[in-house]
Amino acid sequence: MINYAKYDFYQNTYKGSLSVDLFNSLIPKASQEIDKVVNRELQEEDIDNKVKFVACELVDYLSKSESTNGGVASISIDGVSKAFKSDTEIKQGIRNITNGLPHELTRFL
Repeated sequence: MINYAKYDFYQNTYKGSLSVDLFNSLIPKASQEIDKVVNRELQEEDIDNKVKFVACELVDYLSKSESTNGGVASISIDGVSKAFKSDTEIKQGIRNITNGLPHELTRFL
């Protein structure tokens, strides 16, 4: 499996704030979430900035996980907080992020 973003991209282009260790621990899971919604196996040459940005968004989203249940407790965007109460809401949040993938990668699903 390919990790769809590297820490250098996350920190310098995406402008993320997680530590390298936390990023590296979450990028495989974020990449796996992307794999679930694309219509083919991605190769290195398929990975453009849109895919990298989606991977970084997922890493940030997953970093809010509660260690006790593995679910996202809440997220905060531009000062607005949203608390999650169910697995359905968590899955919807991931789905909303993966909707940012290039259309040609997901249109056949």
